[in-house]
Amino acid sequence: MYNKAMRKFIAFLTVIFILTGCLTNKKEEVEIASFNDIVIKGIWFSYVDYRDNMQGLNEEAFINKVKDIVNNCSELGINTIYVHAVSFTDAFYNSSIYPKTAILPGIEYDPLKIFIEEAHKKQIRVEAWINPMRSVSVEEVNSLDDGFVIKQWINEGKPYIRLVENRYYLNPAYEEANDLVVSVVKEIIDNYEVDGIHMDDYFYPEKATEDFDSEMLCSGCDLAEFRKNNVNNLVSLINKEVKKNNLIFGISPAGNMDYSINTIYGDFNMWIDTGIVDYLIPQIYWGYGHPTKPFLKTLEEWMATVEGSDVKMIIGLAGYKIGVEDQYAKEASNEWVENSDMLARQYMDAINLGSKGVSVFSYQSLFYPSEELSEHVKKEVENLKNAFK
Repeated sequence: MYNKAMRKFIAFLTVIFILTGCLTNKKEEVEIASFNDIVIKGIWFSYVDYRDNMQGLNEEAFINKVKDIVNNCSELGINTIYVHAVSFTDAFYNSSIYPKTAILPGIEYDPLKIFIEEAHKKQIRVEAWINPMRSVSVEEVNSLDDGFVIKQWINEGKPYIRLVENRYYLNPAYEEANDLVVSVVKEIIDNYEVDGIHMDDYFYPEKATEDFDSEMLCSGCDLAEFRKNNVNNLVSLINKEVKKNNLIFGISPAGNMDYSINTIYGDFNMWIDTGIVDYLIPQIYWGYGHPTKPFLKTLEEWMATVEGSDVKMIIGLAGYKIGVEDQYAKEASNEWVENSDMLARQYMDAINLGSKGVSVFSYQSLFYPSEELSEHVKKEVENLKNAFK
């Protein structure tokens, strides 16, 4: 009787122990703040950051490196990282559509997955950053797998992709090119816990001649309007895919409005008017004394574009200019050298004028500066950290 009762008691304790252990070991759910509920304090982590600081690492070393990156961001007060997922029709993730990026040669692990996992542990949002149109260089074509659709299009002379100054670009005039881009966006969203999709200002290449559009541009049609409409259509298609999953979608246009609209055909006014983006991050990469694009005046001009709309304005700041003489700024060429609170002041100006926040380009500018700039950058980062509090 005693043995039977004892056995039951021991079995009961064993079950409790197992259940308790399962509950204890259950992966803790970390709640990531909603885009709409926070001031964005962002940073771009680009393919250049990968190239210069992440090559040749095995998976364990890569994970440890990402942990350090995320910790640095968290300590600064960063709550959003724009991580390159597609830079040149390649993939910084496990893709069945694009080849794994040659920027991290030989890797078998998944950079985007690791970044998301580690960033989310620190309650940092991660948006997958894509360059939709920019593709491979002429020299890189032969190294591509023969089954890759981009190589097939190039070899077959398809108009879906065009060569401009030694680099190929997808042509958004064609449904085939747009479908490819959207399929990649869908793949990322379906397979990764991203908090949004982000794209920057690589639309039509600056030196694209009329030959780029020779097979689609109708006689007498306005080239600029044709190209803007093509970009707008691509942006709309991406937005539609993103919104199927209730995620955030935004674009970082060039800070020079005229250049954005009339040279690379990024018609941000249309995106605002139609609400096909949640936010813009114009790259206002100038100081206060710049002769043609002074920061404060340019900031005011950009803020005016979203007035009365639901589109949020986040301001892109030039971390890479810290401590560097600006050769284009004439009498104000030394303001990034003589001051160590440029980003902090620009952040406060942006907030005071009603922006949603800022994002700094780029990670290594703040955390892997050259030796001669390290002390200056350290002061700038400390001032920005205090402004973020």
